[in-house]
Amino acid sequence: HRHLRESAEVGRRFTAEARAVAQLRHPNIVEIYDVADDDAPERYLVAELVTGGSLRKILTKYGTLPAEIVACIGVEIADGLAHAHERGVVHRDVKPENVLFEIPADERLPDSDAEIRVKITDFGIAKMLNQQGVTATGQVLGSPAYMAPEQIECGEIDARSDVFGLGVLIYESMVGHLPFEGKNPAQVLRRVLDGIYPPADQELPTVGNRWATIAATCLAMRVEDRYAGMERVRDELTAELRALAIGDTRKELLAFFRDPEGYRSALATRL
Repeated sequence: HRHLRESAEVGRRFTAEARAVAQLRHPNIVEIYDVADDDAPERYLVAELVTGGSLRKILTKYGTLPAEIVACIGVEIADGLAHAHERGVVHRDVKPENVLFEIPADERLPDSDAEIRVKITDFGIAKMLNQQGVTATGQVLGSPAYMAPEQIECGEIDARSDVFGLGVLIYESMVGHLPFEGKNPAQVLRRVLDGIYPPADQELPTVGNRWATIAATCLAMRVEDRYAGMERVRDELTAELRALAIGDTRKELLAFFRDPEGYRSALATRL
């Protein structure tokens, strides 16, 4: 946007995103191919084209998703973020707007070789653990409802901050609303810090205890009470899916997107 072009902060974020993603090569992370030079008259990123829209768009359309489908999406996100964390990059803004879907065209959905891809995007405020990255002394970075308590309090950020963000995303996608809600951002931040929210299976009993427990572990207020890393989140979700005879997350996502209503109606009997 023209009014942002001269902003030094915007420039830093563009450069930071390009540098962060340049370190990453993973099927669940949107690739950045090029970035404008610092002295270029226009600021731009050249990114991989992902045509299926965001998780936010899907939630707006469907309200909630079956818990098993959310778990499949969670596995894909966790796998991509685990790759980023291994390379010292913490996303810091995990939310439905930053999760994109590559969905085959309608005419290809019935094909057996069609595949759904889940892609994480927008590393603009990512923290690179092995260097300074984007800094903001005294400034809160991120989306209030998805920020871990340590982000709000400008504390130490690591992979477990993204685990919290993924927990919020999982909860919202399964239940249909955020765990921490308020009338304004300040109220939301306060509720995150208070750490009080209704368990997912209490809000929507069809979620079930197994998924509610995983979400709750991600959402633990104390960093040390959360999963130690995204690998653990991925493995916990995968283990629960396998217990339900769901082995291939991408095939499961394809089955859902082929016929969302048919998938929902058949799910209870199948489980």
